[in-house]
Amino acid sequence: MAAPTKTKVNKDDDSSEIPNKISTTDIADQNLDAFLTWCKESHIKLSEKVRISKNGSCAQYGMIAQADIEEGECLFTIPRDKLLFENTTSISDILAKGSKELQSESGWVPLLISLMYEYNNPQSPWRPYLDLVPDFKELNLPMFWDREEREKLLTGTGVIEAVDRDLKSINTEFNKIVLPFINKHPDSFMPICKEKDFYKKMVAFVMAYSFTEDTVANETITSSPMMVPVADILNSIAKNNAHLEFDKDVLKMVAIKSISKDEEIFNSYGEPDNAHLLQMYGYAEKYPHNHNDTVEIPFKLIFDVARETNSENGGEEILDNKWEYLETMEIVDEDGSIVIGMTGVLSDYECEKVIKILLMRESEFDNFIQEEDQEDSDDEVEENIFTLENIPKLAQEWKTILQRWCYTRLKSYPTSLTQDEKKLAETEKLAPHYKYSFYTAHSQKTLLNNIIQACNKG
Repeated sequence: MAAPTKTKVNKDDDSSEIPNKISTTDIADQNLDAFLTWCKESHIKLSEKVRISKNGSCAQYGMIAQADIEEGECLFTIPRDKLLFENTTSISDILAKGSKELQSESGWVPLLISLMYEYNNPQSPWRPYLDLVPDFKELNLPMFWDREEREKLLTGTGVIEAVDRDLKSINTEFNKIVLPFINKHPDSFMPICKEKDFYKKMVAFVMAYSFTEDTVANETITSSPMMVPVADILNSIAKNNAHLEFDKDVLKMVAIKSISKDEEIFNSYGEPDNAHLLQMYGYAEKYPHNHNDTVEIPFKLIFDVARETNSENGGEEILDNKWEYLETMEIVDEDGSIVIGMTGVLSDYECEKVIKILLMRESEFDNFIQEEDQEDSDDEVEENIFTLENIPKLAQEWKTILQRWCYTRLKSYPTSLTQDEKKLAETEKLAPHYKYSFYTAHSQKTLLNNIIQACNKG
């Protein structure tokens, strides 16, 4: 499983007992009422300028401004003892004793076991929080779709491959680490904790709701995932208006820009592209709203394209030699790629080196290798030469290579960009997983097409 950053799926009467206002829609929501009371009893302090509600939220529960908020204002604070993770759970002692056997590639196992226990404990100190979130019916991550649906909706986006890795990791960690630990402590866990499907839901909960705090000790950075009540209720967009700060005794959500009354308050999940958003959180943003969106052109594809056109620059043997050189210099690798973003090609160094080497004729390449061996140095690469503004200035042969890569990459999708554009207006009517799958593929194709169009200029 990929390491988590910050997480959750994309989405007024006064009370002297609850430190915020509840809309008439929410008065009947007993879970929300209990949660807000728990917040007060837990010394979680919410600003009077915000409310938690489904009314006005883009998805599930969200946080809404009920008064104008200035940049820098604190929206709420959460004491560290109300965070839920392996050090605060009621079974922290057995987790500490078994820490060595709970080590995993994902680093999530102690938190997941903590959640499994607390979720099934009627007397859990986090009961009101766990009763409010998650709503597993709304956690529509691709890992829960059947294989046929993933292939139908996500071919070409890279999400299928990411989900396959997640499912393999889930299966391995559950069978080799989690289940043996639970069997070792039968008095601490309900029978449902032995079910892989339940564990999978807990993984989705962590994917879609957890936060990660990086700590530094002995020059080593450790990432600790944790559940943060209230903070994980906020939905997220790329252009967020608030972020979470980790202080010594409390965590606090702070406005990073002014927020108007009735506006939803959005946190940030870092800088994930749409494919990552869909994989981890079950949603994606419509182009061009996610300014972090990217699409990858695998080096394997680049090599295949080069092989198809190798006659221009020395044949298959010289191409193999060039590629071996690029691998030796760690410019390309089997699983790597050239990354394209909203502003153009983001992998400046790799892109420049690959194109430069591929365009060399045999004599040029031989001389280049000899010079490299003698100087034992690398050429400097000019930055930003592959932005959409600067691509038209490139030599035509460079632009031709870029276009070939993009055209070939576009063939990996079941539908064309032209077909997508005709359906774009209808996407809002689609079920969420269809809509977000469409957004992911459409945005990637648009990014590739942006490069193609830039190459046509100049």
